[in-house]
Amino acid sequence: MQRRFDPVTLDDIAQLPPPGWGNPGSLRFLPDGSGVLYVQPRQGELAQDLWLYEIPRREGRVVVAAQGQSQPTSLAEQLRRERMRQAYVGVTFFDVAQDTLLVRRGDEMLAGPVRGTLEAIPALAHAEAPRLFPDGRKVAYVEEGNLKVLDLGSGAVTQLTQQAEPGLSFGLAEYAAQEELDRDEGFWVSPGGEQIAFCRVDERHIPLYTIVHQGSGDPWLEEHHYAFVGQENAKVALGVVPAAGGEIAWLEGHGEYILRVAWTGRGLMVLWCDREQQHAHWRLYREGDRVGEILWQEESLPWFNVNDATRFLDDGSILFRSERDGYQRLYLQSAQGETKAVTPEGHLMYELLDFDQNTGVFRCMGSAEDPTVRHVYEGGLDARGLTRLTAEEGVNHAVFSPDHRRYVLQVTTPQHPVRTSLHDTAGDADVSIHDVPGLDAEALGLRPPEFIDVTRPDGLVLHGALYRPEGVEGPLPLIVSVYGGAHAQMVVKSWDMTTDLRVQYLAQRGYLVLKLDGRGSSGRGLAFEAPLDRSFGTVELEDQVIGVKALVDQGLADPGRVGIFGWSYGGYMTLTALTKAPDVFKAGVAGAPVTDFRWYDTAYTERYMGTDADNHEGYEEASVLEHLEGLKGDLLIVHGMVDENVHFRHTARLLARLIELRKPFDIATLPESRHMVRGFEQRRFVWERTLEFLREKV
Repeated sequence: MQRRFDPVTLDDIAQLPPPGWGNPGSLRFLPDGSGVLYVQPRQGELAQDLWLYEIPRREGRVVVAAQGQSQPTSLAEQLRRERMRQAYVGVTFFDVAQDTLLVRRGDEMLAGPVRGTLEAIPALAHAEAPRLFPDGRKVAYVEEGNLKVLDLGSGAVTQLTQQAEPGLSFGLAEYAAQEELDRDEGFWVSPGGEQIAFCRVDERHIPLYTIVHQGSGDPWLEEHHYAFVGQENAKVALGVVPAAGGEIAWLEGHGEYILRVAWTGRGLMVLWCDREQQHAHWRLYREGDRVGEILWQEESLPWFNVNDATRFLDDGSILFRSERDGYQRLYLQSAQGETKAVTPEGHLMYELLDFDQNTGVFRCMGSAEDPTVRHVYEGGLDARGLTRLTAEEGVNHAVFSPDHRRYVLQVTTPQHPVRTSLHDTAGDADVSIHDVPGLDAEALGLRPPEFIDVTRPDGLVLHGALYRPEGVEGPLPLIVSVYGGAHAQMVVKSWDMTTDLRVQYLAQRGYLVLKLDGRGSSGRGLAFEAPLDRSFGTVELEDQVIGVKALVDQGLADPGRVGIFGWSYGGYMTLTALTKAPDVFKAGVAGAPVTDFRWYDTAYTERYMGTDADNHEGYEEASVLEHLEGLKGDLLIVHGMVDENVHFRHTARLLARLIELRKPFDIATLPESRHMVRGFEQRRFVWERTLEFLREKV
């Protein structure tokens, strides 16, 4: 049993994983449904093993054990982990097809029978994005920018593309797709294994952005083709090539971004969208057809939120998710183009978990009245309504078997960590796969937050979480823990709300801590996000100020002692709060902050802000540098100097302007840290500086 966290220490905060986070991840049923594969970290470690839970025997065992906690050595793998926000080591990837298992452990690739001996595959030692063929006999992968196929039986390698060079690759997803469009795939093997669709990514025309490594060993340069707002994106083309090698058929492109690609019984389906990310359409490319035919299209204003809920039925109809009513619902489009909703009005549908087109039954993760919880529901194409399959008021998620008969349920609440169990859709007995009896918030000495509602003057309710010191009356000094931007939701009823040891540290030392999801944040539908359109640094700050004033009016918070901290967009929000609302926020810590969105990437920024050419006033208003004259409070800036996402350039320009204006500030740089701070000592340094600065200044 882990010790009680009373009090929480800086060492506790720096240690990963957080308490109680030893649960199974990347759950996947075997193709025949006889078992469940998953990765699981060892207790208190980041090293993951690969497990197989044998359903008939109701027991799990380690299939591939991690070897130490070493980080990957290749730059390509390190950057992939950054895009995936992946902190775990050991077994970091696996794929399964038929009876074949493919596993990445550290820097090596292993393959073999699921229930047999796996062997290292030297030919895959430098493979990027490896994937098994559906029959499990071959592996498609990228090496040195070219798409290749390895026959696992004979060891023969077939190289499908030849022209790769720096800035030109085949079979990899471009940066924008990985970081902002939730697509890390760059090739797709057809169901029969005869063909492979793949992306040709040309970035040679994009100027190189250079990052200098100076913190360890000899200095060296890391270069990226990074498309800033308004600049040309990578040129992405889609080709189809025989898996055995041969002539490439290049398909005609119909948009700025390739959002999704899927093989169907009718041909290759591609989801395209324009640069403004307002018009999206699925296009079918049949055998020999390089132009394609539009089967589904939608205009979504102010932007289109890409998702993975589309399913193509054999009769030509399409099941899809849309926010045309301002929130997420499932719809069915018939082969004749007629559309009807199949989930109820007002019900938020976050993820399509399972769909059986033979019966028309689907399962989804959604919420009804409370967007801070997630339940698993069952419904049908007949729009008969949804039946809730889960009970606990927390976050419920499920992975279903290929035959739709079983599912693995994971549920967490603020009171207890993730519990993993096996269920039968017929209602047979449930079986626990992973749980730690007695491990809960009380046992660890942690107090779950109080979930609160804050009502805006216009009547709109905002959801928040409040961490109170035990046995202390107000008014208290208040710290706001903020993200604030689009595409994220902070306040959900889950275990990680309780195991945020940074805010627990502050609460145990007499501070009131607030997390609040204002307008623009995700989880409540497009209508709730839309006020952020073309106006960063406005409505999201307004709602944080409303949250602070609500606590002041209730006598809980001391208006003269209010601080704020956040990372990435939260760092930007911290700077925005200190410069635009200096009478409310007295001190703040800005981690890896964007300071001017003209220096951020195209896909994310243009979705919400357009370009500087068509929204110059919006960019000027959003730029922190334009408002620094208003800075009054105490400021600490923390940033990694090799951050390839939010470049250190943002902080450098901020420092230059602060010096010019003679504004005092504190700075903490991490010479060899990227956007995600890795390593115990670096994390401890960051949070010691952050939390002790707030305790000193607020």
